[in-house]
Amino acid sequence: MTPAPATNDQFGDIKTATLTHLEQHGCGCYPYSDGSLLATLTATAGAATVIELGTALGYSAAWFASTGAHVHTVDRDADHQHLARKALTGHRVANRVTFHTGEGSACLPTLAHLGADIAFFDGYPPTIAIVTALAATLRPGGLLIAGNMTLGGQAGQIRTQLATWQHTDLGETLLAVKPR
Repeated sequence: MTPAPATNDQFGDIKTATLTHLEQHGCGCYPYSDGSLLATLTATAGAATVIELGTALGYSAAWFASTGAHVHTVDRDADHQHLARKALTGHRVANRVTFHTGEGSACLPTLAHLGADIAFFDGYPPTIAIVTALAATLRPGGLLIAGNMTLGGQAGQIRTQLATWQHTDLGETLLAVKPR
């Protein structure tokens, strides 16, 4: 199920810039389909800390930060993070975002001590290793938001791995609450 697009996307300019950047550079930089869903989940959870894997140009980070949460965003592309910082500064939410440059597999273990309320992934087809590393950053009762579940990768194995978690499968996006 793909959520309907937000009718008033306050960060639509970032989404448009991301899609333009993707078209011009072919770099795999995609915005999440519905940022307002991310903000709704963050606000509903009362999340203070979010860990995001895949900054792109900052679209989802902007939505997370707009709720007052502090976002730790990881991306291997320093140029993407530079563009994201610029966009988030323009929207006055950059002060709630910490950028980490590097591979997710190297950066995520350094963030595990944060005990995040939400961990988000939407970068490429999911792998068990990345979902496991993201899950390790969550506090018990934290919410894992795993996107791109329809792109293949190891989605089937991930669904099996998270079967004991309280979860809902929206097709492209899997929501799962880490057991307490």
